[in-house]
Amino acid sequence: MTAKQQLKDLFADRDPVQVAIEINGFTGFRTTVIEEMTEQEAIKLLSIHAPKPKTVEEQNNELRNDLIRNGWISKILKIAEETKIKEPGSFHKFNDWMYKSSVFKKHLNAHTIEELQKVHQQLHAVKTNNARSAKKPLTKAWWDKGVNNIKLN
Repeated sequence: MTAKQQLKDLFADRDPVQVAIEINGFTGFRTTVIEEMTEQEAIKLLSIHAPKPKTVEEQNNELRNDLIRNGWISKILKIAEETKIKEPGSFHKFNDWMYKSSVFKKHLNAHTIEELQKVHQQLHAVKTNNARSAKKPLTKAWWDKGVNNIKLN
């Protein structure tokens, strides 16, 4: 059975107008009829509405990758708060930094694991540079270090 025929069977009980609207939006406003869709478009639309079941290994790999990603994200956020790039309870300043100054110029959740490792490395470099700069008098890092030390007394 072809993908187009499977789509017809899948959409048989739905309102034709709603189906036409969905196909029109999915094909980039090129067509509203299933027969006029390309085979690739039909396969992609079918995979959205009737996804293939995943094997146990695939599910395990996805969960493992999610745990690894979440670990890297938490490490990045911890360093960002330590270096005052991220304010506690607010992501506005951190998101601005990610779009302007980070290696990949995109928000944190859009990164792959390898990209997260590079952002982590970049934040470690920022932390090291701030520590080095704090040794020079009258720099911003020096003032911040002084403010933190005052609070400790």
